[in-house]
Amino acid sequence: MYFDALTLAAVAEELRATILHGRVQRVLLTGPLSLGLEVYAHGRRYQVLASAHPQLARVHLVEGRLTRGVQQETPLLLLLRKYVLGGRITAVEQPPLERVLLLSIVKAEEIRNTDSAADSPSPVSEGVAPSGSVRGRDALAHRDVSHQLPESLDLQPDDDFDALPDFDDETGEDAALAASPRPRSRRTGRLLTCELIIEPQDRRSNILLVDDNNLILDSIKRVTPRMSSRVVMPRRVYELPPPLDRRDPTLATAAGLAALAETGQVDLVRALVAGYRGVSPQLAREVVFRALGRTQARLDEPLPHYLLAARLRELMGEQASPSLATGPEGPVAYAPYTLTHLNPVVPMPSISAALEQFYASRETVTGHTQRREALVQAFGTTRERLARRYDQLATELERARELDQLRWEGEMIFAFLHSLRPGQTSLEVEGRVIALDPQRSPVEQARDRFRQYEKARSAVAGLPERLAEAETQLTALDQLVVLLHLSDTYEEVEQIAREAEEFGFIREHPDPTTSRRRQRAAATRPLHLVSSDGFDLYIGRSARQNEEVTFRIGRSDDLWVHVRTLHGSHVLVRSGGREVPEATLHEAACLAAYFSQARNEAAVEVDLCRRAHVRKIPGGPPGLVTYRAERTLRVAPCQPSLEAS
Repeated sequence: MYFDALTLAAVAEELRATILHGRVQRVLLTGPLSLGLEVYAHGRRYQVLASAHPQLARVHLVEGRLTRGVQQETPLLLLLRKYVLGGRITAVEQPPLERVLLLSIVKAEEIRNTDSAADSPSPVSEGVAPSGSVRGRDALAHRDVSHQLPESLDLQPDDDFDALPDFDDETGEDAALAASPRPRSRRTGRLLTCELIIEPQDRRSNILLVDDNNLILDSIKRVTPRMSSRVVMPRRVYELPPPLDRRDPTLATAAGLAALAETGQVDLVRALVAGYRGVSPQLAREVVFRALGRTQARLDEPLPHYLLAARLRELMGEQASPSLATGPEGPVAYAPYTLTHLNPVVPMPSISAALEQFYASRETVTGHTQRREALVQAFGTTRERLARRYDQLATELERARELDQLRWEGEMIFAFLHSLRPGQTSLEVEGRVIALDPQRSPVEQARDRFRQYEKARSAVAGLPERLAEAETQLTALDQLVVLLHLSDTYEEVEQIAREAEEFGFIREHPDPTTSRRRQRAAATRPLHLVSSDGFDLYIGRSARQNEEVTFRIGRSDDLWVHVRTLHGSHVLVRSGGREVPEATLHEAACLAAYFSQARNEAAVEVDLCRRAHVRKIPGGPPGLVTYRAERTLRVAPCQPSLEAS
């Protein structure tokens, strides 16, 4: 689905009617690539969601209260709290036909030394406009932010910014400063002006915070010079995305449409997208359908160019009338105009309502996917590091085997000392050749070999144990990767992320206190099912849950089930001393196969044994065990269809 320039224009118009001149009273990251604002304006709270997701990039109002989706405080979030939280939205702008939205925000800066602040004149109080945000285009030229505020707001740098005219949060009534002055709790200095820039441009989507000097403070995605010629990094000058060399659709003419045949395109829809700025494939199909009664046409066939141009100008200039096209599985398309080439189509009260309904199911499905992909990438980096360490230890251990050669050579030199001649270059013993230095005495060479032997032996002390530890860490990380791929919800993904941080595989929280608080706050429970015979089944979805299922929930006479020789979940059948029917054993084995890395296989070997025969690996991480006296079943993986609780 395309969040095109026309949709963004409708969103910008809606934001001007709702949140313009409102106060930002809450800022949060709803996800790794999404931002939420709560704005108080016109006596009510508005929730603004902006996303830079590669497939779900957008910005719009939402009805429900936004919740935090990222636990750590990122540098961008801290800067948003400094520059945006408590500020006023003074302008909502969109460069013509561009997928760029700019929210201008003004906030009074708190100062500690009020005397020095009073002595230094402010550029605003002297009538000089503060430095604006120069974007490099006439549409976004240097601006005086004081002229963007309502006439009723006479801002001065010494005003208490919290005491500006507003609607009281509790009563919802006007609370003008003149009518109900409040004592100042602090003194404020100059006005901080910044712009929150949202670029919903698919793979190139981004959200940036730019200061009044047109310098990027931070962004939700950082783009280095190696990634793109348009660098997005802190302290770099912000530049709008380069304009496309295409025609203006609001000035479309029959001659311009006829000239599309010279571009080499054959399909009319593709030619419209490639030839006109701000025209998405859906908009092009709508233009063709309104003009021709069908969505496909070729440029080499006779076309009513005047009618096509009229329909294009009509769609680009008509008043917004949002609509939502639905299908058997939910919404399939949205538009700020009435969709006529799709059926059925439902009119929507606002473009934000259409966007929220369209993306609701997709966000639910993909909300944890992005987090999971980021963790998979982080785990891959960690695995490369652990694999290098393992290879280095293995190489050192291989070299350690040469120690006996050094000792043997030294012993042989001493043993055949009486037969060595001055200047001899080699000594052959039992078919093996020992190289000798003719410039040195045999005694010195033998002693050198013994010294090297002693030095190397102390260096490799404990090497086998370190190699075994590295191998265990690789196994534990591989287990987490498998469980991560099997995770179905955001909570399960976050549980694995917490465990990975706890085990030292990733580091998302430099502050140990924050990390421990996060680990305690959101621990999830193993999956609990009931078999067709009434037996309780417990399934671990992470390393900690596997340990809990096996050694805390499980009793010695319970049955423990796990896929053979592969990574996956621990499944426990609570027998309670009863004989477990074959049907329940088969169900448990199928579940163990499904919650393993062999989920997509046709048949999987699964081991069953008594819980008493399962042992932790000494010194190993949670979830790694050994077992014996097992019985093996070959089953097909199957999804949980049992009763869950």
